[in-house]
Amino acid sequence: MIRSVGSTRGIERFVVLCSKTDTNRLLYRFPNHPHHQQRRSLFDSMVTLGMIDHPHMLRVESASYDDRGRLCVITPYTGNHEGLVTLSDLIDQRGGKLGTIEAARAIEHLLCASAHAHTKKVAHGPIRPEHILVDRFGSTQIELYGYPALTRSDSISMNTLVADEIRSIVELAYTLITGLTVSADRLAPSRVIKKLDRNWDTWFELGLDPIDGFEDATHALNALPTNDRCEEWLTTHAPKRGQVQFGAMIRRFKSSNASVRRPR
Repeated sequence: MIRSVGSTRGIERFVVLCSKTDTNRLLYRFPNHPHHQQRRSLFDSMVTLGMIDHPHMLRVESASYDDRGRLCVITPYTGNHEGLVTLSDLIDQRGGKLGTIEAARAIEHLLCASAHAHTKKVAHGPIRPEHILVDRFGSTQIELYGYPALTRSDSISMNTLVADEIRSIVELAYTLITGLTVSADRLAPSRVIKKLDRNWDTWFELGLDPIDGFEDATHALNALPTNDRCEEWLTTHAPKRGQVQFGAMIRRFKSSNASVRRPR
């Protein structure tokens, strides 16, 4: 091991040197689970994630248990000589928001990754900026995609996970572009950013609808105002995906009732 680079969701992270390629790798060391079934389920999940190859999902290269029964996962190292950079770090460095073009590119990355994973019947649930890694070229990668869904104590349907995931990306997009958090009385982005394409207003209005929202990640991706044919997707709303759980609906209404404020 070269050095520790903190932890995420209770999982230790270390930069390690691969002796075969003489390049840095990232090692995730999970807490020790006392029950065999838990260890087996977690290992199988990491193997599944390793088979979902996408440029905007941090790739699981290998997984094994150490002599103390802790799962160790190896992934590429996306950081620089100073350490890892998350999207949350980048937002703070830029004063709370990104430029529209840069923000749109990040959202495209996330929606592409989500759309790909959902076709494999794997979902992550809400995606947070602190769990999105940014490499030296500005490309984003979701860290340990799907792991939060595996560790939930409550049962939740795939449809609900997908719906919550897409909405979280839309909420993140709103913050990246406006510097504000989402609320029921939110300002239209075009009122915050001068000369912003009004199609962004429509995109957020649709994506943040607490009952309906986008049909799926592909719908949200195609409707992005950066797409020349976005208006076709913004005005055509296909039949809604399968029902989401009632509790998830309540959470979205509560989220929409928060007051507008700048993120800390």
